[in-house]
Amino acid sequence: MHKFQFYEELLNLPTVRIVDIKIDNKVITIECQVKKVSEVCPNCGVSSTTVNQYYYRTLRDLNMGIRHVHLLVKMRQFYCQSCHRYYSEILDFADLNKDHTHRQSDYMFCLARKQSYTEVAAIVDVSPKTIERIVLAKCEKIIDIPNRYAQVRRLGIDEHSHRKGKKDFLCILTDLDRGIIVDMLPNRKKETLIAHFQTLGQGFCKQITDVSCDYWDAYITTAQTCFPQANIILDRFHVVKLLNESLDTFRKELRQSHKDNMNYKKLKWVLYKQYHTLSDTQLDDLDLAFKDCPDLEKIYYARERFHHILDNSTCVEKANIAIQIWINDLVTKGIKTFDRFIKTLTKTKKYVANYVIDYMSNAVTEGLNNLIRSVRRTAFGMTNFNHLKLRVLAISQ
Repeated sequence: MHKFQFYEELLNLPTVRIVDIKIDNKVITIECQVKKVSEVCPNCGVSSTTVNQYYYRTLRDLNMGIRHVHLLVKMRQFYCQSCHRYYSEILDFADLNKDHTHRQSDYMFCLARKQSYTEVAAIVDVSPKTIERIVLAKCEKIIDIPNRYAQVRRLGIDEHSHRKGKKDFLCILTDLDRGIIVDMLPNRKKETLIAHFQTLGQGFCKQITDVSCDYWDAYITTAQTCFPQANIILDRFHVVKLLNESLDTFRKELRQSHKDNMNYKKLKWVLYKQYHTLSDTQLDDLDLAFKDCPDLEKIYYARERFHHILDNSTCVEKANIAIQIWINDLVTKGIKTFDRFIKTLTKTKKYVANYVIDYMSNAVTEGLNNLIRSVRRTAFGMTNFNHLKLRVLAISQ
């Protein structure tokens, strides 16, 4: 096999023919030309074979071993006799006005998924700004936001802290069925969310059947305004978190007033767990604490009864009744520990009870927050919202 044929097989670019090859210590320069003899005019669509002039275009391709590969392509500028315009021929393996092939940009994009621009630039031997430009351009091509919205039926809404300590929150919209991030908004304000969903149109708003969110009032108001036909579901994680905080407040007070009692030490994570998930050792520790403080036992089992309501209710109506009975029981027994939780629960219990419809939670959204953190960690921080959005949406496919 002639060496040109060998390199043509290696390149796997059937539309070009190799004319010459130059090899030095760091670079392999492959001179080639396009096989086709005509090109369609982009203006009128008429094919032309009239060449006005030739010029060379250098494209960076994938490395061969440790050597860079440069394709020196002999390009033609055609003249269209139909509309009297000049135009350059199109390459199927590289974009116009780019100095790299499609597969080279794909390679750099894959490297940048888990590494910073600076690290990828060192590997590929280009500038970090070039890597950034290529990656963001690739992201814009593949995210296809309209298609993401078109398939959403169950919507998750959550926030992500963009800059720690600055109260700067992004709003994350997720598809709970497909487990992907649909879009990101620059803040979590009610006005921003309502305006955004209204911009998407009534068609999108009517297709949403369920909305899962946390206790942030802007999310609930937005869901009521934009998705009146949807079930609003308060995420169980956040409901239980607020419930556990009440229990933990009592534990802290107990620990502070009985510093010498070792039975209360390291009790926090035991109390957070449901009874049926505790190990034998943890059960023994819990029994010892209950003997010293009967009130702790009452509070713990009250928390367990609330879990039982969410786990075993068969319909929303029964869950609502059970929650109200639970509230009344605590009031009757004079248990004040959950007063703050009850105040919030009274206002939102119908949204908490909606959990039992199909046991849907916002866990997918919480998990995807880790994806955003990984992108920021890889980039050593990313303060530009638009760049962060492109990177995250491209990875969440």
